[in-house]
Amino acid sequence: NNALAAWKGGVWTVVLTRPLGLANPDDKLLKPGGVYNVGFAVHDDNITTRGHHVSFVKTLGLGAKADIQAVKLP
Repeated sequence: NNALAAWKGGVWTVVLTRPLGLANPDDKLLKPGGVYNVGFAVHDDNITTRGHHVSFVKTLGLGAKADIQAVKLP
């Protein structure tokens, strides 16, 4: 898994990449045409209490209609 983030014009853009199939039995296999429930948490460790923000559930689609459209990289 890998993540790249950039702050520009007051907006964060984050790109997450990972293989479709992973080696561990508890990893979620992603298949083309699939729709998956996902959630995100952002942690701020630069404060005296561990502040964090958690998203509502979103859907992630790989070649399928969803809140977030994932794309397969070449």
